[in-house]
Amino acid sequence: MQATKTDRIIQLNLKKPYFENYLRFVFEVPEGPIIINRDHEIGKYLFSRVRYSNNKAKLPPATGYQVELILPANGNDCSRSNFIYYSLDDMSRINDFIESSAYLDLRMMINVGNNDLKMDRKTVISIFSDTVYGEDKYEMLKKDEYRKRKKVVEWLKKSAKQMGYNIL
Repeated sequence: MQATKTDRIIQLNLKKPYFENYLRFVFEVPEGPIIINRDHEIGKYLFSRVRYSNNKAKLPPATGYQVELILPANGNDCSRSNFIYYSLDDMSRINDFIESSAYLDLRMMINVGNNDLKMDRKTVISIFSDTVYGEDKYEMLKKDEYRKRKKVVEWLKKSAKQMGYNIL
C-alpha cells in the first residue's frame, strides 16, 4: 500500500524499541513511516484511538521511541479538516495493546509451528525473537511463555476436574 495525498500522519510514542519492529512485521513495512490498515486488530485499535481537534493539540515532549504512522483515508473519515493526535492515555493503552498482541502472535506462531509445520518450539521462538526483537531473546521468551502456559495447564486441569471431564 502506498501513501497518498489524502492520508493522515500521526506520531506515536512507544515504550519499548521492539514495538516498532513488531508494528513493521504486522503491517509489512520494512522502513519509513508505517502505513496502518484495518486488516489486523492493532490497525483497528490504532484507528479507534485517534482524536480530532480543530487546533493543533499541545502534547508534552515525546518520550521513549517515536514512530510515524500513516492512516489511510477511509469513507468514515468525516473530520478531514481537523488535526489528529493520540493523547498520552491513548498512547499508554496502545503500548499495552501492542505488547499483548505480540505475545498472542507468539502463541499463535508456536501453535502453528508445532502443529501444522512440525517445527520445534525453539526454532519458532527464535524466528519470532529475531523478527520482532532484532536479536536473540530466546531464553527470555521461552521462560515467559513457559510460565504463562503452565498457568493455563493448571487452570484447565482444575476446571475440567470441577466439571467432571476426564483428563490425562
